[in-house]
Amino acid sequence: MGAHFRTVSAPDVPAPPPGVFSNAIVADNVVYVSGMHAGGPDGIVGGPSMLAQTREALRRAVALVEAAGGSADRIVKLTIYVTDMDRRAEVSTARKEVFTDHLPASTFLQVSGFIQDGLLVEVDAIAHL
Repeated sequence: MGAHFRTVSAPDVPAPPPGVFSNAIVADNVVYVSGMHAGGPDGIVGGPSMLAQTREALRRAVALVEAAGGSADRIVKLTIYVTDMDRRAEVSTARKEVFTDHLPASTFLQVSGFIQDGLLVEVDAIAHL
């Protein structure tokens, strides 16, 4: 038996370029959320604040999990990419606002940059429904 797949979108999460990738996919009750950041056609939510950008990236990831039928406490794995590891305390502050009792497994990486100038953080997630 093959896996059942469906794409997920959320009205308050910018859609990716058509034909490139999906914001999220559900396969066999697991939600795979693509890298979410604070960027978009109108600029960057939160400007140069890593805290504000992380809040927005996490908000978008959670919104997609919720659109799939889950919630933040169903997120089992996060990967967080930042451009400046020295600002990780801002990321931790935003994480603690979303994940209070339930702490997902996590990977934290520093990268040289993202697709849009000014982006400081990107988050992808895996959730189990």
